[in-house]
Amino acid sequence: MLSSSSGRLVRFLNFMLCGILLLTYCSLYSQNNFGKLKRDDAAKLLAKYISFQSVQGNEGDAGRFLSKICSDNGLNVKVFSEVDSAYNFAASLYPLSSKKPNIIFLNHIDVVPANDSADWKYPPFSGSIVNNEIWGRGSVDMKGQAIMQLMALLDYADSAKTKDYLYNITLLSVSGEETNPENGSQMIADKFITDLNPVAVFGEGGSGVKNFLTPDTAKSIFGISVAEKSVLWLKLDVYSESFGHGAAPSELYANKKLLRALIKLLNEKKYSSFGKLQMSMIHQLGDLQGGLKGFIIKHINWAIFWPFVKKQFAEGQPLNLLVYNTFSITNISNPKGASNQIAEKASAVLDYRLLPGIDTAKFIHKIKNTVGPKVKISVISSSPDALPTPQDKFYDALSAALKEKYSDCLVMPILFPATTDNNYFRNKGIHVFGIVPVILSQEALQSIHNKNEKLPVQSLYDGIEVFRNFIGKVFSGKF
Repeated sequence: MLSSSSGRLVRFLNFMLCGILLLTYCSLYSQNNFGKLKRDDAAKLLAKYISFQSVQGNEGDAGRFLSKICSDNGLNVKVFSEVDSAYNFAASLYPLSSKKPNIIFLNHIDVVPANDSADWKYPPFSGSIVNNEIWGRGSVDMKGQAIMQLMALLDYADSAKTKDYLYNITLLSVSGEETNPENGSQMIADKFITDLNPVAVFGEGGSGVKNFLTPDTAKSIFGISVAEKSVLWLKLDVYSESFGHGAAPSELYANKKLLRALIKLLNEKKYSSFGKLQMSMIHQLGDLQGGLKGFIIKHINWAIFWPFVKKQFAEGQPLNLLVYNTFSITNISNPKGASNQIAEKASAVLDYRLLPGIDTAKFIHKIKNTVGPKVKISVISSSPDALPTPQDKFYDALSAALKEKYSDCLVMPILFPATTDNNYFRNKGIHVFGIVPVILSQEALQSIHNKNEKLPVQSLYDGIEVFRNFIGKVFSGKF
């Protein structure tokens, strides 16, 4: 039996231990508790959201985290599907059952893998905040934008409880954008479009850039994407029986045959397309440039001027993506074998990005004619083509919101050279606009799908302000 003094000591130590545990718990809880969000919580919220490794097929935990944040902060949450590989939810000012005309803020939960994690300055899923920058996979593409949209939406959550705004505003977070849209936007557009009742969708797309043409055009330019390229992923397979030994190659073994086919595609003459949307963009860029150089840019489709501007459209230049179909060889492979063993099979994966209006079937037929009958071509995946979205009052409201935040900026409709979820909704006749409402440096743009992806904290707040301004203009009708 303990003495009374010993008993008091034990009780005191137990009390101290419980206190330490309670303080530790409270500290941990406060770091992850986002019950009632304030503006200053945005960076920490994004850092936490980044920490969920929501690589394709594993979106569940991140989606559940974000949807709970939404419900805890007064939004009306509807989960469309909740398995880890297809977690999709909507969070709205008003319940979807209200059937108000709905403005959708679209974002995706999934991120690409960080296979090069050893090369990152900070771990890719750490959400480290260093020197006022938020590091991690998805900080730009596109968890950062989801937090911008959410924080702007929450500014109206309380007033929506007492005011009858004309429009509903909804955060729509989906899975599978990077490789599996049938688990996300494609499914939502096909099965739940009536529930959402959208009048406009705002997804990812153009951002703000500076020095787009030359250093002397320092004015920031924002491109709101109203159309985008479609994706076509093809696999090329060749088979050729050989003696097997590297010392006795056949005349045209599999690797050699595949390389010849790829070289034919690389050397094939490319035809440019200067459609109505591209020419509208180019005219505005010419006006921005001004002078003789601007005049030439505005009339690039004149044969006499092409020698002076064609370097601006060379491969690797930003304007190249706007007027040409492009492709990348993303994978070349053989079955596993010894170093001195000639593989009988060789494969390559091609990532094509096609301009709007391209007939996919005719395009594939053309590729078959180029590579020849001994190369098997199969379609891995393709995304829908869609007509460009016309500019409307929602475009005008977004343009006004951007100009209010960035007073010296030029805003223009653009063809987005990449491929997103947007066309699944455009194909339903819905007006869709793509925007990342922040000015991104070349370094930040190059970090997307690359190592050391990061977003400045100030950019996060700038994006929130643009979306907030947009909502205010739509609700007030003043734009």
